[in-house]
Amino acid sequence: MGQINLIRTQFIAREVITSLINDDKQNLAFTGYYAVGDVVDVLDIDVNNNILSVLASNLTILSIAPNSFVVLSSAVDTSAAVGTPVLSCQIIDDGQEAIDRLYRRVPFAAGGIDFDLRENVLFEVQDSPIVGQTTYSVADTAFWRAGDTLDVLADEGLIGSTTVVSVNVNADAANNLSTIVIDDVLPFVSGYTNPFLLDTSITTQQAIERNQERIDGIDTPVENEYMGIGDGALCAFRTSQLFVQNTSKLLMDGKRLRIGTPGTRATLTQGAGDSQLLFTSMLLGLLGNEVEIRVVAGAGYTVAVTKTFFVTSAGSLTASLYRVTVNNNGGAGTALAIAAAINANTTARSIVQARYGGTGLGVVSVFGPTALTGGLDNGTGDYAEIEQVYNNLLTATGFQWVSLHIRRNEVNRLHKPPQDDEEMCIDYRRATENI
Repeated sequence: MGQINLIRTQFIAREVITSLINDDKQNLAFTGYYAVGDVVDVLDIDVNNNILSVLASNLTILSIAPNSFVVLSSAVDTSAAVGTPVLSCQIIDDGQEAIDRLYRRVPFAAGGIDFDLRENVLFEVQDSPIVGQTTYSVADTAFWRAGDTLDVLADEGLIGSTTVVSVNVNADAANNLSTIVIDDVLPFVSGYTNPFLLDTSITTQQAIERNQERIDGIDTPVENEYMGIGDGALCAFRTSQLFVQNTSKLLMDGKRLRIGTPGTRATLTQGAGDSQLLFTSMLLGLLGNEVEIRVVAGAGYTVAVTKTFFVTSAGSLTASLYRVTVNNNGGAGTALAIAAAINANTTARSIVQARYGGTGLGVVSVFGPTALTGGLDNGTGDYAEIEQVYNNLLTATGFQWVSLHIRRNEVNRLHKPPQDDEEMCIDYRRATENI
């Protein structure tokens, strides 16, 4: 803990700087005496606490990573110290102020105690979700809230200070990371070492309250969410929120359907490299083999969908047709843009999930209609839960779909898609943590 020397009626708060560097970021094992805005000196002292020299004076503390480091208003070359470099706080000139600051930071004190809340930045997107904002991907956002203030820090020091606009808990700490959106565009953290976000406004009492809220909200149940009515063709339906796997309860006209596994889904790989497109059927089993993809010459990325389930004609069955057609932006369409257009279309994404190969920046030539293949009737139950497409991935991205098993020759099972007189609703546990 920091050193307090009694000099008559004054107290001097000093803390040893633990690394000898020429930087505005100085490492401290204990930061309890200091606050952002303090004016400090950097001193070189001997073994008897006598001042050998003043390495820097009248600097301001810009940011504090609790019990890790402080960021000063100017760089200081502590490697020039002959004895031991220390950070001396000018603001603390009496014992009561020192005691007050320590009291606010000890575990048994009142709700004003600072809480050390930090998250490493794993990925960032500038001007996202709108121009002038930045989205940071982190492993967990359980204690963060919109309106919090934060510092973006790294080994090099303070990158910037700003405010949290929104906090999003997603599905998985590997592929679908939680995100924190700030109301600013700061320098890319990729140019820094070990960047992290530090919440500068949360107190221990708020952390306790947020944790209680978090516990109360874990896997919050959603009941009787209306999924709409059938149209005689579509079999996959999207929930409004991510849900925890194996918690869905799907009902059709009040009858609960049995949850199972998806089995082998039909797929299609078209092209190669950065121009490659990969498709996975949302229709389970053999029905997935009747999905076709077509890219045509046309302006923009307009998506058109044809969906017709088999009909009985003169006692025989006619094959179904599920065709997704997308324009190739006048011959300049990339795999990334075409996949995004399909996944953004409400009807198309109920039929097929699209991804791209490599960077996705390769141009896609016209093709098709080409059918998906490989779908097998080896799934179980009446329906299966399906993960969403997120960041060009299909696994560990969060469940947001249910897809019906249609077995057209088994009349005692689901032998055709829901009709317009069949209503569906669903219960599930909402994902409120990275799982």
